[in-house]
Amino acid sequence: MFYLLGVTVDATTLPAFSIALAVGGIFLILVYLYAASEAGDAIEFKYDTILRERMNQLDIVDWQDLGEQAGLSRFGVRLVRQGDVGKLTVDQLRRLATVLNLNFQEFDRTLSALPVSATITTNPSEIEELRQQCFRLREELQQQKTQLTADFRRATFEQLQTLLTNYPAARKMAEAKPDMPAKNLSALFTPLENLLSSWDFETIGSAWEQVAYNPQLHQPDVEDITEGDLVYVRFVGYRDGEQILAPAKVSRSLPPGIKN
Repeated sequence: MFYLLGVTVDATTLPAFSIALAVGGIFLILVYLYAASEAGDAIEFKYDTILRERMNQLDIVDWQDLGEQAGLSRFGVRLVRQGDVGKLTVDQLRRLATVLNLNFQEFDRTLSALPVSATITTNPSEIEELRQQCFRLREELQQQKTQLTADFRRATFEQLQTLLTNYPAARKMAEAKPDMPAKNLSALFTPLENLLSSWDFETIGSAWEQVAYNPQLHQPDVEDITEGDLVYVRFVGYRDGEQILAPAKVSRSLPPGIKN
């Protein structure tokens, strides 16, 4: 027996229909992972200007570097850039304040208001010009965000077109022939593999490979597995460079009926 998306499954009797449904689930997970990846970093958010100023002072090179130092995911960093720090835990806020070299009071002031220039113009025409510039910038940023979203959707569809066009027919076939060998559906996964390659996502381990347990890379199925113990990779994990997107799921044994 083993687990798949939180459900215990017998590997020797896994119906093809379950495999077909899993394909759809994996697709949605991968789309979510990409939405939380580097593509979203190109969007300009409310507090980017003031955060970049602080990061430049502290030699923090980019958003990924900030996230790694503060122990935040890309999504967590994006919440900070948007000003939604209320969605972070106290520990996350404390680490972020430490990385930015701010106490909590300074941190709150920094994110509650953008810096005000020392010289404020009172000329009505200049004020109106600045207002128009701000309006144009907001429009441009919204257009860029819309274009980035559209480009991402089209590029993802092109990568997964074969899967998306064949999946409905494969699902019907699996419903009509529930005992159909799962290997007949394996070709559906090729577009997903190509998509991962184009995103430069790397797998952690390979299915049923025996490895030494590493708590940084692996998620055990029981609590008494300790670092260095020999385990088998039941489900591979994924990483984006040094960032772990999903740890590999490991167990002391292979699925029933599978020989080493």
